[in-house]
Amino acid sequence: MQPPKQPPGRPRDSRVDDAIRDAVRELVAEVGYAALTVDAVAARARVGKAAIYRRHASRGELVFSALVHGRAPQPLEDTGTLRGDLTALAALILGIFSDPVAAAATPGLLADVKQQPEIAARFQATFIAEERALVTGLLERAVARGELAVLPDPALVHAAVLGTVFAWVFLLEHPPAPDLAPRIAAMAMVACGAGA
Repeated sequence: MQPPKQPPGRPRDSRVDDAIRDAVRELVAEVGYAALTVDAVAARARVGKAAIYRRHASRGELVFSALVHGRAPQPLEDTGTLRGDLTALAALILGIFSDPVAAAATPGLLADVKQQPEIAARFQATFIAEERALVTGLLERAVARGELAVLPDPALVHAAVLGTVFAWVFLLEHPPAPDLAPRIAAMAMVACGAGA
């Protein structure tokens, strides 16, 4: 029996991938998303621009890959109540957006995502879909516990939490207060049809 053939070309070097990702994170923190260039990433990572362009077709794809792609949200612990689970979800999303690098890149990256359908599709299939799965799971637990009579629309509940966090951090530019997650959870309870 013949051994399986290797795909043509050299296998991708994970050290190069790591160097590019680290360079993107450092540069976004230092200069922001708008000022980030492929030249600067290549220089910081000590790789040729060709190595970056073999992996990423655009700056948006480069930053998406470094900051979002493959970054699954941590599983949420079952707190025993819908309000507790929604508070944990709000705290998780606040934590993601409070990361200084993500905070510096998110507004510009989202603008680019809207202009690049391939990145938008990956954004939906990874970050949004994974968070939506967390929301669906916590809502199903609430139905099973008898806290909710019917399963609410997971997209609406997700939007109530994610949209509020996004508006607070990026549009209103307020720092996340210690009591913000439970207050967002109380608002999301309305989207669940459970009242505040």
